[in-house]
Amino acid sequence: MLPEILVCDCNSNEHQIIIYFDEELGSAYLQIHLTKRKFWQRLKAGIKYIFGYKSRFGHWDEFIFKPEHASKLKEIAEKISRPTRHNNYN
Repeated sequence: MLPEILVCDCNSNEHQIIIYFDEELGSAYLQIHLTKRKFWQRLKAGIKYIFGYKSRFGHWDEFIFKPEHASKLKEIAEKISRPTRHNNYN
């Protein structure tokens, strides 16, 4: 199955979520790709992290869902809520 790709409402290709669904396991895997930073910006953030710096905002960017994403998210929620032989823990 091909992955689904959701692009942020800002239409930046650097803000996307790639969704893989494993039919056999009944699991969805989301790879969230946010902005790439220049080497020196990443190094600076890494050094701060090593020494315990914690931003109240974290080291994240944002993803803005479009109304069109709702149907895809609902479809994924329905797929992972179906019992399968692997995700039925009872």
